[in-house]
Amino acid sequence: MMERRNAVKTSRVCCVLLCVGLLGVAQGADDPTIKGRKLSRWVSQLRSRNIGLQMRASRALRRAPEELRPRIIPKLLPILKSDRENDRYAAAQVLGDYGPAAKAAVPSLLLMLEGTQFERNRAAAAKALGQMLKDSKPSEEIEEVTKKLMSVFRDRYPDVQREAVRACGMIGPAAKACIPALKDPLVVTIGRVARDEPNRKTRRAACWTLGRMGPLAKDYIDRLISKMHEEGKEVPEAAEAIGCIGAIHENVVPNMVDFLEKMGRDWRHSPASKMNGWVALRKFGAKSEPAVPLIARYLREGVGTEEPPDVFIEWFRILRAVGPKAKEALPGARKWADAKRAPGGWTKEKLAEVRKEAAAAVDAMK
Repeated sequence: MMERRNAVKTSRVCCVLLCVGLLGVAQGADDPTIKGRKLSRWVSQLRSRNIGLQMRASRALRRAPEELRPRIIPKLLPILKSDRENDRYAAAQVLGDYGPAAKAAVPSLLLMLEGTQFERNRAAAAKALGQMLKDSKPSEEIEEVTKKLMSVFRDRYPDVQREAVRACGMIGPAAKACIPALKDPLVVTIGRVARDEPNRKTRRAACWTLGRMGPLAKDYIDRLISKMHEEGKEVPEAAEAIGCIGAIHENVVPNMVDFLEKMGRDWRHSPASKMNGWVALRKFGAKSEPAVPLIARYLREGVGTEEPPDVFIEWFRILRAVGPKAKEALPGARKWADAKRAPGGWTKEKLAEVRKEAAAAVDAMK
C-alpha cells in the first residue's frame, strides 16, 4: 500500500516537473535572446524615459535576425499607441525597418500621421508606411494610405513632407493617385528660400517619386527638365526621373545633352547628377542619337577628372543602341576596345568590362 502511494506521488511530481519544463520552453521561445539580452528587456527599454537607452534598444531591435522578427512585431504594436510620443517614434522606426513583415502596424501608423502628433512622429510614420508597402499592388488599403500620405504633402514641417512624398514613391504606381498632388512638393519654396536644404530634400523626394511612377508621370516631363536645369547639381533625382518617364517628345534628349555638356567632366562635383543623366540617355536607346557628337568628343579627349569607368560603359551602350548612325564615335570606340592599360583609379576588371562594351559598340556601328 505504501509503495503504491509513493508511486502515485512520484508520478505527480514528474507531471509537475514536465509541465514546468514545457512552460519554460514556451516562455523561452516567446522571449528569445537578442545581443545577449532577452527580448522582453529590450522592449521594456524601448519605453525608457532615458532617450539614450531607448535609442540603444531601438538599434538592437532593428538589427535583430530576420527569423526572430515575427515574434518581436506583436510586442511592438501596442507601443505605437503609447501615451508617450518618444515611445511611438521609436516603435515606428523599428517596425518600418522590418518592412512588409510588419504590415499589421499600418492602421496605427495612419493614426500617427494626424496633426496632433509630434512632427518627427508623423515623419517616422510616413517613412514606415513606405517601407512596409513598398512595390504594393493596387488595393483599397493602398488607396486609403495614399490619401492619408497626400494629406501631409503640405505639412508645415519639411521632414514630414519629404517622408510622405517619398513613401508614395516607395509604394510605386499603385499610389498613382498622388501624382497630381506632387506639383507643390516639386516646387516648394522656389522663389523664396530655394536653397534651403530641408526644402530641397522635399523637392528631391518629389522628383524621385515621379521617377518611380514612370510613364504615368509624363505630364511632369517639362517641369522636370526645368528642375534639372535649375537645380540639377543638387537634385540628381530630376535627371533620374526623366530617364524613368522616357523621351516622350523631341526636346527631352537635346535638353539632357545640353545639361550634361554644361556639367562638364570633373567628376569631383555632382557625380550622381552626371551619372543619372547618362543612364537616362542609355534608357532612351536609339532616341539618344543627338548625344553621339558629345560622346565622340569625350572619347577623343580621353578620361576626365576622376571620371569613372561606369560612364564609359553607359556611353558604349548608347552608341550600340544608336547603331550605324553613331559612326562619328567609331574611332574612339575602337581605341577603347583595344586599350591595354587601365587609367589611374580603374581596376583591370573594369577596364576589361569597358573594352567588352566598346567592342560591342564597334560591331553595332559598322
